[in-house]
Parts: sequence; C-alpha cells; structure tokens
Amino acid sequence: MASERLNDSLRRRSAAELREERDALGGWIRQPEVRWLDPGILARAGVEVAVSGTFGKFADKREIQTAEQGPFDYSAHDGELWIDYLSDTGDGWAATQTMAWLLAQPSLTIEDRVLPRGRMLLLGGDQVYPTATPEAYEDRFKGPFAAALPQSAAGEEPDLFALPGNHDWYDGLVSFLRLFCSKNWIGGWRTSQRRSYFALKLPGDWWVFAIDIQLDTYIDEVQLEYFASQSIGPGDKVVLLTAKPSWVAAVDGRVEPSTWRFLNFFEERMVRDTGARLVATITGDRHHYARYEPDGEGPDVGPTRITAGGGGAYLSATHTLEPELLLKPLPRKTAADRYEEREPVVNRLAQIYPAAKDSRRCSNGILKLALLNPGFGTLMGVVYALVGAGLLSGAESGVAGPVALEGSTAYAPISVYEAVGQQGYLDFVSTSFSALTVVLALVIFGGLFGGLDLKQSTPARAIVAFLHTLVHLLGASLVIWLAVRLVPDVWDAKLALWVAGLAVAFVVGRFFGTTVFALVLWLVHRIRDRKAQNAANEVFTGQSIVDYKNLLRICLDRGGALTIHPLGVDRICRDWDLTERAPSPRFEPRDAKRPQVHAIERPLRFDADGNRVT
Repeated sequence: MASERLNDSLRRRSAAELREERDALGGWIRQPEVRWLDPGILARAGVEVAVSGTFGKFADKREIQTAEQGPFDYSAHDGELWIDYLSDTGDGWAATQTMAWLLAQPSLTIEDRVLPRGRMLLLGGDQVYPTATPEAYEDRFKGPFAAALPQSAAGEEPDLFALPGNHDWYDGLVSFLRLFCSKNWIGGWRTSQRRSYFALKLPGDWWVFAIDIQLDTYIDEVQLEYFASQSIGPGDKVVLLTAKPSWVAAVDGRVEPSTWRFLNFFEERMVRDTGARLVATITGDRHHYARYEPDGEGPDVGPTRITAGGGGAYLSATHTLEPELLLKPLPRKTAADRYEEREPVVNRLAQIYPAAKDSRRCSNGILKLALLNPGFGTLMGVVYALVGAGLLSGAESGVAGPVALEGSTAYAPISVYEAVGQQGYLDFVSTSFSALTVVLALVIFGGLFGGLDLKQSTPARAIVAFLHTLVHLLGASLVIWLAVRLVPDVWDAKLALWVAGLAVAFVVGRFFGTTVFALVLWLVHRIRDRKAQNAANEVFTGQSIVDYKNLLRICLDRGGALTIHPLGVDRICRDWDLTERAPSPRFEPRDAKRPQVHAIERPLRFDADGNRVT
C-alpha cells in the first residue's frame, strides 16, 4: 500500500480524503501540529483551564480512585531490566510518529552500544494536545503508537504506565482514566494501572513513584495513603516521576511557588523521612532536556533533577534556564521526632538539549509568525479592519458640510470623502477618531499590557504597551488615509472606500500587524532573557517547532546499578510510507530517511546504593 493513497498535506485534506484515511488507518486520522497562537485554540484552552480548574476543586477524581493497585512488582526480574521514559506526546503527527517508531524498535544503537527496547514504557504527562477528548487521544496518541507497534511477540509484551499532565486534566481526567486505567492494549503496549498514579517495585530495592499533581495542586490524602502503604525504608532507592519541573520556578529572591512546596513535601515526608534515598526526580511539561545536579555528595543533598519533555510537542527554550537554583528543603525529621531546619541546596544546570546557541537561533523564527500562524494573522487583520471602520465612520461624521469656493464668499456642497481627501494625515486622524476607534484602542492596549512579561514594572509595561498600540493604530490609520486620497471618485465613493480601504487594512494587519506583534515579543524575550519566561514560552509556542525531541532509556543491571541514557533526535522524520498491516509497523520512514538518534550526554550512572557515579 503506497503512501500516495494518503494526502500528506495534513491541513489541506478534503472530507473525502479524511474519510479515506480513517478507513485506511483503522479509525484514526493524522493531525498536524497545534498552532498555539491561533485565536480559536487560545480561546478554547482558556475556557478549559478555567472550567477544569474550577470543577477540579469540587470534583477531584484522585480522591475517588480506590481500585486496588499494586505496587506493580518487577523485583523478581532476572537480568537487565530496561525502562523507557517519554513525556509530552500527542501534538503533531510527524513528531509523535517519530518518537513512537523509535520506542517500538527492538533496540537502538548509540555509539556502538545496543540499547534494547524497554520492558515497560513510562509516560510522564500531557499525552495529548491541545485538549483531552476521546477523539484527540485516538488521533494524536493511540493511533500513532498503535501504528508504530501494532502487536508484540507473545511473552514480550511491554507494559505501559501513564501519568497525567495538565492537558490530560482539561476534561476532568475522564478520557485519561478510560484509556490508561484499565486492562487495555495500545498497539503492542499493555496497560494495567487502575489509578492516575502508580508505584513500581524494581529489583535491587529500587522503586519508581509516579505522582498525580492534578492542575498544580496539593497531593490528595488517598494518594498519600497509597504511597505510604508501599512501606519503603532504609536501603530503598526511589526515582520520582512528576508532571511539572516546579523547581525551575523556585528562583532565589522570589516567592516559592506552591507547586514546589507540594513537590518538596512529597520528596521529604513521603520518601526521605522514611530513610529511603531519593535518587532522581524526572518530569516533562517543558519540551526540552535539562538536568540539574545538587552541590555536594550523599543522600542529604537532594536528587538529580531531569526535565525530559521531548515526546512530540513543540520545542521549549533552553537558553533561558537559570544556571543555578537555590532550593530550600523542608526541615528534616530527626530520631527524636523533632524537625531540624536545613540549609538551602544549590542545584546547578549541568546539561541542556538543544544547546543554548541552537535554542537562541530557534527563537528568531517568531519573526515569521504571519506565515507560521495564519489564524493569528487573520485576527490581526480583523483588528486593523475594525480600526479602519471606526476611522471611516468617524470621517463621515467629522468633516461633512459645505466648503468655500475658491475666490468667492459663496459655499458649495462637497462630499465627505472629497473633504477627507483634501486633509493631511494628522488632520485626518484628529477628525476621524470615533467611539469605536477609541474602544478598539483600549482593547488593544489592555490585551498587550496584560500579556507583556514585564511584571515587576507596571510603568514599563504601560509604556511598551502604549507604544505597541500606537504602532498598530498608525499602521491602520495610514492605510485608510491613503485609501481616501488614492481611490478615484469615479463611482460611489463610499462603497469604493469601504471595500478598498478595509480590504487593504485587513491585508496590512494580516502581515504587518502580525510581524510588529512578533517583533515586540521577540525584543522583550531577547532583552529580558531568562527574566521573561512567559515571553520565551510565547516565542516558542508561536512557532510550533517540531524538531529537537528526546527520550530516556534506563537500565537496571544485575548488580543493582541504574543507568539513564538521555537520547536526542535533532530532526524528526517528516516523510513516511504507509505499509501493510500488523505485525509490521503501519508507517516506515520514506527513502531511508530514518530519524537519527544520538546521546545527549554521557550516560548517568548510579551505583547500587544510589550514589551518582561520575
């Protein structure tokens, strides 16, 4: 079955082509990457955040998850135990298919070393974007993964465990629970968890704890009781999975975010107070690779902290990460059941992917926003057209009436548009501002003021927002003024001006207005750098960069040592051939364009006691 059966222009498929594709793929349709600054996406996401956050406070599904669950015991496994970790999947099809295809391969060869496929796959959160619906899970997650590994050989079926992220919670966790929290198959991967969190008991007294933080909230009592019942203690080593790298926001000199306090509580009270050693905390949410290491040695300094959110979603910046974090742990419980205050621990940024220079180069792409995100360009075009309509309506009411005839005291009637056409630009603007124009100017200013990442300086935000608004108003008004002066008065002038003027204003807003918006965003990002994390996120979300993906392949050897292999993919595979049905993968890279995997850094090794081996 050739790939020509399917239209690879994912945004330009007819209804007939979509039906044909659903039939060919057995019930799902490939999806393009999400354009995050598209007004429809932003509006829908905003509503879902508000609704899920409100109802999550009153109907927290974690508190009613009481089905019997584990721990899942792999402690009797003989030989090396391999585990895969992937987070933030289910965005654009090409990126998700690339990562699913790599995970499905029997092994990956990295620098002449063969790394076998994981006995289990751990998903770190945000399995689907932009919203959690049954259709989105089917098209953006389950379909690509089942296509990559339609079935497994008997006795070699890998297990799959999933942790929900904030996007999984946008429907109240309904779709996540239905897909992952039952005995089910996703292609050749087998699911068996019954709750949105889980514990895995591994050989050599190693454990994996995966916690559900809902929408950045406290950890519920039912979940705490579940992990307390695992009865870990001295000699146990724990790798903790969470859905957000809350430590990156715990910057010295700022108020610690509540999400860090919640994570800190679990690390200290549920793991370290038991006498067990917290070796590593791993998360996704930010779509890059970053590793922080604590200063010092020994179990008291804290875990290695890894962000590995490269499963398929748009790239996040790395050049804005803090070079060091000062993390204050909770007081430590002593043998006398007292708590001693502890000194903050310095955590230093040890490795990032992509490199800072590549991340900084990628940020320049936001200047092409008008081409990358037509939906946002349409919004800016509509804004410019509305401003133009306000100016034209103001012109009609501001300059109507007779004018003096040259060389005479008599007056002659003149059309509004003839009068406007005789005005200079400044006179036109001063006489044409209407109530609609003023309202639009205030709306533009309010939106830009609220979105600027200059939060510590209200005057600076106001000045930048004012200048930004002024540029847009000048652009729209100049277009209308030129239209008034240049449109020939050969037929109904009003109709000609409204049609031509507003059409040109829309086009100018579509490209010029969008580029001005992108330029201001880029300047704020470049000038403020790591102090403007929100601006950095907008710069990267606006581009939907699909390259620079990552995953972790973890090995627990016979002697009890743990090795983490961080693997990167600089460029995803964009061209695929549709193949025959199972057991073969449904898609294969076209023309030998297989995605190239490489080591992001040297393997991270921990000995049988959990000590970092350098």
